[in-house]
Amino acid sequence: MNAIADGIADLHPLPQLTLTTPLLATIVGGLALAIALAVLTVVLSRPRRASAKAQRRGNHATGGDATAWRARIDGIVARYESDELTREQAFAALAETARDFAGAATGRNMKSSTLRDLSSMPRDAGDRQGLDLLRQTVAALYPPEFADAALNGHAASISVREAAGWVSNLVERWR
Repeated sequence: MNAIADGIADLHPLPQLTLTTPLLATIVGGLALAIALAVLTVVLSRPRRASAKAQRRGNHATGGDATAWRARIDGIVARYESDELTREQAFAALAETARDFAGAATGRNMKSSTLRDLSSMPRDAGDRQGLDLLRQTVAALYPPEFADAALNGHAASISVREAAGWVSNLVERWR
């Protein structure tokens, strides 16, 4: 047993480990990483800037000459009046024309946009009025296009020519 006691006496305890420096470096590195990730998250979550095409205003922003859009609208009315289109088909064509016009004006595909989509679509100062007018126009076109005329007197009373005027108004007032 003496040999064991002599062996233990020869052991020299190690000095206390100082982990302050490595722990401090780890904490500082973790904080720097957290800040970098927060900044990256903010930068990547910001909306992208609109292209120069989408930022243009005036006639160029509407995807061309308003006369061409009015001619398309008048063509739908003429096709309806010559019995090439049913009333419902004419309303659907007018709604499609309104969406196509707005798509050309904004650079966004709006062919299948529902009223909910149009209401929740992001707006900026340049297209707010136009998108609101588009939503109102499409909402006005829905009842005559889809409602049963026998059950909905208001929907039955709207003429294709009147609805065409709404779409023409959209073209004229878009900003």
